[in-house]
Amino acid sequence: MKPCIILTAVVALTIAVSCGGSGLHEPFDSETCNALAVKIDSRQPLSQEDYAVMIAQNEDILKYIIERSREISELPDSVRPGAWHDLLADPEYLERFSYMFTLGSTLYQADIDGLLDDRNARSYAELDKYNADLAAISDRN
Repeated sequence: MKPCIILTAVVALTIAVSCGGSGLHEPFDSETCNALAVKIDSRQPLSQEDYAVMIAQNEDILKYIIERSREISELPDSVRPGAWHDLLADPEYLERFSYMFTLGSTLYQADIDGLLDDRNARSYAELDKYNADLAAISDRN
């Protein structure tokens, strides 16, 4: 009975991976972003899997930046400037913000140049909602 359960789990996982974008979504990973940034900076060819990972990493970065920005935007006016100052000095925030620009600009150019396959183009387009959220929060401050 156990081999049947294991086989069923493997088949289900395979179907989930093949049907759902780039497979299992990994949360933000500094090493992954650094490896992608090195590849980008050295002008190495990027695969569709590289683009899929960039999209996933960029999504997590945007979510993080939106959450942190939203928290500060909800603070009283009297403490908000200090909170922004502290955020802009936070090494974790600065690291993610830097990767957002590196990965984001590469994805933007790949999209403009038609280098993204259909799946990645759709996934990249879905990032617009996060960009709109971030812009809305920035406009309030």
